[in-house]
Amino acid sequence: MGATEEDCPVCNSSQSAKEQFARGKTAEHIEKKARHDDSHREWVDEHTENGTLSEIRAALRDSDSPRSSPT
Repeated sequence: MGATEEDCPVCNSSQSAKEQFARGKTAEHIEKKARHDDSHREWVDEHTENGTLSEIRAALRDSDSPRSSPT
């Protein structure tokens, strides 16, 4: 697949859908874990205003790479 096809939302729709699905599942995981886990709650607090699922998805989308907090 050439550069044009990779940038095309029609040609690349399968990959885009997979990425959106994976991001959605990760966001759901973070939201659920944040209720009981301090590390997840801290991530939500640092990356979102209100901790909504849509904000978590947006933060994941905007993040270039996963961030890990130093321990």
